[in-house]
Amino acid sequence: MADIKEQFYPTYKANEKEVLLIEFEEAQRIANGQSNIYRQLTSILLGATTILIPLFFSNKEDTSFFITINQYSIQLAILISIVGYLLLRYFVELQKTITINARKVVTLRTLLGLDYGSIQLTLPNNRVEGANNPFVIKYFKGWLKFETTPFWILFIGVNLIWYLATKNKGDDIILNIKNISIPWLIGNILISFSYLHIFRTNLHDRHETTFLNFIKILATIFQLKLVNDFEYILYRAKLAYIELNRLEVDYSILKNILVDIEDSDFYKNNKGFSIKSLIRGAISQISFFRDKNNYIKSGGSTITMQLVRTLFISFGQNKFKRKCFEILLSYWISQQFTKEEILNIYIASVQYERNVIGLAKAIKYFFAYDLKNLKLSNEESFFLIERLSNITSSVNFDRIKYLNTKTSTNINYKKLITLYESRINIGLLKNIK
Repeated sequence: MADIKEQFYPTYKANEKEVLLIEFEEAQRIANGQSNIYRQLTSILLGATTILIPLFFSNKEDTSFFITINQYSIQLAILISIVGYLLLRYFVELQKTITINARKVVTLRTLLGLDYGSIQLTLPNNRVEGANNPFVIKYFKGWLKFETTPFWILFIGVNLIWYLATKNKGDDIILNIKNISIPWLIGNILISFSYLHIFRTNLHDRHETTFLNFIKILATIFQLKLVNDFEYILYRAKLAYIELNRLEVDYSILKNILVDIEDSDFYKNNKGFSIKSLIRGAISQISFFRDKNNYIKSGGSTITMQLVRTLFISFGQNKFKRKCFEILLSYWISQQFTKEEILNIYIASVQYERNVIGLAKAIKYFFAYDLKNLKLSNEESFFLIERLSNITSSVNFDRIKYLNTKTSTNINYKKLITLYESRINIGLLKNIK
C-alpha cells in the first residue's frame, strides 16, 4: 500500500487526546482569526469602493484633479479592473484557507469523539460549530451568503467604474479594425464574465466542475433528485476500495468478468456512455427483438452509467429522465477518474443484494470469508457479478448460462452451479423454476 498517497478523513478515534486537543485548539484559533481578517478586509474593500466610485461621476468643479481623472478615466478603469481581479483572487484563496481550517476543526473534533448528532436540535450540522462531516463545509457557500460579499462589491464596483469612465466618450469605441466596431459595453461584459469565472471556478471542490454544476441546474429544472453532497459520496466510495486494497483482497478476476459481462467496450470508451449499448438496451425491451438477437433485457447502461446511478441519483424516479442524467453524469465522472478507479469505486459501492452494498459486505454475506489476503476464485467472482443489483434474491439458471458465454474467464460450470445451490439451500437465494 506504499503507492497510495491520498489522505483520508479518519473514521476512527485517536488515543493521543492531549496532542489532538492542542491541534484542535490551534486549528480553531486559526480558523477564527482568518474569518475575522476576511470580515475586516471586506469592510475595507467596501469603504475603498465607496470612495473610488464618486471620482468617476461627472463633476462641474473645474479643478486639475477632476480634469486629470476625466482625461485618464479609461486607463484608471482598466487599472482598477486589474487590481479588482487580483483582490478577487486573494479573497478566493483566503476563503479556501478558511474552509480548509474549518474542515480540519471538524475532523479533529471527530477524532476526539465529539459528536453533536445528525439532528439539528442545538447546533446546525451544516456549519463548523455543529458539523460531524467536514465535507458539508463548502468552499462556495452560495451567491447570497456573507462569504460572497467581496465578490459582489468588486463585481458591482468595477462594472460601475467602467461604465462611468466610458459613458461620456460618445461614439468612441474600444477598437475599430476593418469596420468592425467593438463598443465600450463589451468591457462590462468581459469584466462580468471574467470575475464570475474567477470566483466560482476557483472555489470548486476537488471533483466539482462547471459542467457538474450545469447538470445540477438541469436536474432542478427537470425535477430529478440528485444527492446533495457529491464529494462526501465519492470520498466514502474511494475509502471503501482503499480498505479492500489495505486488506489485500485480490478481486482482479472479478474486474475482468465485470467488464466482459457488463461493458465489453469499457476500456475503449472514454465518454462514459455508449450509444450502441443504449440502442441495444432499447431493443432488448421488446421481446421479439430480444429473442431474435439473443439479448437479455437490460437498460443499456455502461459500467460508468450504472455507477453514477448508484451513487448520485435517488431511486424510484422517471426512467427516461434518469437515463438522460446517467449519460451526463457518466461523462462528467469519466473525466474525473481513471478507468481503474471507476472500476474499483464501482465494485466497492454497488448493490449485490438487498441492503448488501459493496464488495466487502457481499463477500461476508454470501461466503462469510475473512477479507484479509483473500483471493476470490473464478466461480466466486462470477457469482458476485451475476448478483449485481439483484434485490429479489432470485436465481435464474438460464440467465447464468447466458452470462457465462459472455466472459473469457474460464469458469468451472459444475462448481458454479454447486455454489448457487449451496446458497439456495441455506436460504440466501431462491430458485426460479
